[in-house]
Amino acid sequence: MPTVVQISQPGPALPPPDRPNDHHRRLGFRQRVDKWASIHRHLHEQFWQPQGSTLGFFGASMSVGGIIGCIVGGPLNDRFGRRPLISGGALLIVGMVIMQTFSSNFRMFTGGKLLLGFGAFIQQCAASVLVVELVHPKQREALSSFFNTNIYIGFIIGAWITFGTFRMMSQWSWKLPCILQLALPAYQVVMVWFCPESPRWLISKGRIEEARQILIKYHGNGVENEIIRVEMEEIMGGIEADKTMIKANWQGLKTILGTKGNRHRLWICIVTAVGSQALGGSFVTAYLPQILDQVGLTSSKDKTLINGIMTIVNWLTAIIAAFVIPKVKRRTMFLFATTGMTASFIIWTALTAEYVKHGHKGLGIGVVVIIFIYNFFTSMCWVPLVIAYPLENVTTKQRAIFFAITLFSINVSAFCSSYLNPVGLAAIGWRYYLPQCCFNALMIAIIYFTFVETKGLTLEEIAIIYDGKESFEEAVHYVSMELNAKHSEAVNHVEGLTEVKA
Repeated sequence: MPTVVQISQPGPALPPPDRPNDHHRRLGFRQRVDKWASIHRHLHEQFWQPQGSTLGFFGASMSVGGIIGCIVGGPLNDRFGRRPLISGGALLIVGMVIMQTFSSNFRMFTGGKLLLGFGAFIQQCAASVLVVELVHPKQREALSSFFNTNIYIGFIIGAWITFGTFRMMSQWSWKLPCILQLALPAYQVVMVWFCPESPRWLISKGRIEEARQILIKYHGNGVENEIIRVEMEEIMGGIEADKTMIKANWQGLKTILGTKGNRHRLWICIVTAVGSQALGGSFVTAYLPQILDQVGLTSSKDKTLINGIMTIVNWLTAIIAAFVIPKVKRRTMFLFATTGMTASFIIWTALTAEYVKHGHKGLGIGVVVIIFIYNFFTSMCWVPLVIAYPLENVTTKQRAIFFAITLFSINVSAFCSSYLNPVGLAAIGWRYYLPQCCFNALMIAIIYFTFVETKGLTLEEIAIIYDGKESFEEAVHYVSMELNAKHSEAVNHVEGLTEVKA
């Protein structure tokens, strides 16, 4: 869990800091190095300069690995637990970083990136779920929103390391940023084992006493109080009430898609995932150098400096938003941010079109300013909530699979955007932005009519919105009776032993 939150929020003890969230710092570092690699002269000398569809596949190769990782990540997450996948994914990343650093050709470099994406998204399937399922209910909204903002820490580290090395007159000007990616995953391979396992996953596997001890330690400050008892009842009741069968057969698919509530959950997951990649952010994330070329900012130094400043501004925005989100309605935040993104993108398109016609440098600077504003709206909502919102809308049984579907949708959307964007920009220039403006407007309507409000609710209370109150209350009553019966049995056993000794 994030150290800054642990210090600033008194109350129940939290699990060891900064382990699951290291995944996003490392992922941000990886993406920032990729962006810088597309403009670096020594890398071009080593491998040649890719163009068009080849550049598109290089940009999308991490998403290809991520798609495969998401397909297998959900079932593995449910079978083995959250921590083994985090550690195993980090170990694979370490190997692929070494492979990329010492690649002898461009295909090997791209292959390393593809497999790195596989490891990264196996990790994310587990790390995001672990954070949501482990934190105290009062801190879930802030910490789950905070989780995804850590990607900007990786962005900042990557951006400023590459700014410092791009002047080096050797191949180490690109190899050094690559090899430094080892630091965070190597740390994570070991340190995640000092973080507790998800109590909800343990309960779903029948390991109830282990889960109870984790909740007592981290949510009750070492004391088994009424809050822990109620939390145990709610978790067990939610699992009992959930009829979803996570199996790779027709019956399993039927339980996932057979109810209106589950179909609505799946819709929320997919729309949030697609929106995070398809609202225009991929233009900035992967192709900022080409966009700056369009508006006359062609200096490598200027591009790298803008990149570095932009990452810091985005990170600060996302951090502030993560702490504001618990106080603001989710649906309102999505509507406000997406409307701002759409308006910014329309202005961005208009300024780019005018620059192409007239070539005034002021118009090019205006585009850069609008990109900063666009990123402000993106960072305040779609960065912190793309993880938090889908995860809190699904049940314990569904969480690993539905989040794997979310990440799968993110990677498919990212692949399509990354592969098509350079081709479209090269073919028709600024006109390629026009369909994006229309899609953004459509997304506002989708959010307005289909997103649900989850502010201030526990994970089990959110489930009632989709599935109704009756089945949940029946399950909680059943679990409560079962726990009371076990408690009475234990008391009678102790009294019997006391009488025998007497």
